[in-house]
Amino acid sequence: MLAEDGVTILVHLRGRTEDGVYYSGYEEFQPGDPEYDELLPAARENPIDPDEQHPVDPATLAAVLHDAGMDPEEFERR
Repeated sequence: MLAEDGVTILVHLRGRTEDGVYYSGYEEFQPGDPEYDELLPAARENPIDPDEQHPVDPATLAAVLHDAGMDPEEFERR
């Protein structure tokens, strides 16, 4: 995807680590980076939608809060 700045390319990464932790994120490419010129045409066809919502999975949030020693119910009240 082409980021809102019109220059940065974001490649979505997601998967699962060897120890079973799921992850989701982006790798950023800037002009001059290897692969930038190759990725640019596809990124221009897929600009990021600034209004797109990315809801948080409740089970994942609860697991992260639990691992951080926080009470998920207390977090929701804030």
